[in-house]
Amino acid sequence: MKKFLCVFLGLALMASSVFAEDVVKLGAIGPLTGESSIAGIDERDSKLMAIDEINAVGGLLGKKVVMYSEDDASQPSQAAAVAMKMISQNNVVAIIGAHNSSCTLAIMQIIDRAGIPIIPPSSTSPKVCNSGNKWVVRPTPPDTVQTAALVQYAKELGYKKIGMIYVNDDFGKGGYGAVLDAMKAQGMELAGAESFQGDDKDMHAQLTKLEALGVDALLIWCQFVPASLIMRQAREMGWNVQFFGGTGPMHNRTFELAGGAYDGMIHTVPFIPNNPLPNIQKYVGDFQKRYGRIPSQPGARAYDAINLYFDAVKRAGTTDPDKVIVTLRSTKDFPGLQGPIAINKGTGEYEGGVPLVKANYENKNWDFIKNFVPQMQSK
Repeated sequence: MKKFLCVFLGLALMASSVFAEDVVKLGAIGPLTGESSIAGIDERDSKLMAIDEINAVGGLLGKKVVMYSEDDASQPSQAAAVAMKMISQNNVVAIIGAHNSSCTLAIMQIIDRAGIPIIPPSSTSPKVCNSGNKWVVRPTPPDTVQTAALVQYAKELGYKKIGMIYVNDDFGKGGYGAVLDAMKAQGMELAGAESFQGDDKDMHAQLTKLEALGVDALLIWCQFVPASLIMRQAREMGWNVQFFGGTGPMHNRTFELAGGAYDGMIHTVPFIPNNPLPNIQKYVGDFQKRYGRIPSQPGARAYDAINLYFDAVKRAGTTDPDKVIVTLRSTKDFPGLQGPIAINKGTGEYEGGVPLVKANYENKNWDFIKNFVPQMQSK
């Protein structure tokens, strides 16, 4: 136990002293292998592009920014191990990651002991900002906002029996809890819910149970690979239920993996690449020119996350973690690709609404529905 405490004390001392170095060292954690690697690679590449952009104009406070990127393979234990490595060996002053909520939650204690900011671009579980950790900042709509918007909109469309299928991990269970709260806020009850393990490939049993309950709107809470399987299998069964989902199922690859079954799915998502706003089209064009592909919404969120950190350092005038986290949590109306970003001073939580969009299989894109501020969101 003493050895364990000494390691953490050493990490904290290193983290508090390295902000005076001539370079700004950042850590990036995400899945670079495995099923979620497509999203993880998009996030990494967007972070690298943002770093090259700021270095091209003189760096951050006149210092070159460098990034140490590590693969967590969507495994919480691996995320914790690489976070320790980044802090103890690479002397990073902040971490932009992880992608999966379970991986971000696995490194929260390490971050708290080390005393450096962590900005997870895609970890939407309510637990992330409900943990009381003073070092976390989430710059994207959490599950509580997304589920409230989806349930409220489903009710507006006239759906009576909302069901849910979710992955049995921190992300999925967090979404399930958020859906229950959203249903209660709308005076509704969840018609049924089924879970599955992350490596399951056959969802017919769960879908059959939900169909038998008369579910007419199905919330899918998982990443886009299993979500694609769920949609395909539901349609193979002849079940024409309306699909709803948050950011997890949405990716450019979903059109390929789910095929026509994806058409018409309604999402809450902070970014779509066909948005005509000039800042979004510049990002899309620069990304496509550099990498030869259209960026996804995880990439856009990562781009916002790292630029949010740059903005906070500029406003603080230092990379000292104690000062940067205060400045990060005072963010109001940061001009992100997701729209204006504000951060709650007390919790580090994103504040604001979220757009609703619908998948258009014919155009392989998403049609904007409307911006949405859920009625249950606290101000």
